[in-house]
Amino acid sequence: MTDKRKFDIRISQRDFKLLERNARRCQVSKSEYMRRLLNRCVPREAPPADYYGMMSELRLIREDLDTLAQMAAATGMMDAAAVEAELRRLREVSEKIGMAVAGEYDGDE
Repeated sequence: MTDKRKFDIRISQRDFKLLERNARRCQVSKSEYMRRLLNRCVPREAPPADYYGMMSELRLIREDLDTLAQMAAATGMMDAAAVEAELRRLREVSEKIGMAVAGEYDGDE
């Protein structure tokens, strides 16, 4: 036997439309949206469609900069300190984008 219970409520048309809109923005069902609210976990809107693509590009740039920094340090052919500074700046920007859009930062996966 399942542990789930059905619970019906009556809400105004305005509230129902608001529930539908909020659930759609968070990319969850209305039921899931309500469960999250009950568990005091305020659902967040899903990030824009191109967010993950942008973050992937930033991650690739970070990896390339890491490689360049290692090569520069090993060969002395580049200004390793400048490359490291740019890498730090890129990490900070990635983190700010992640926090602003998704409320989380995935680190250096």
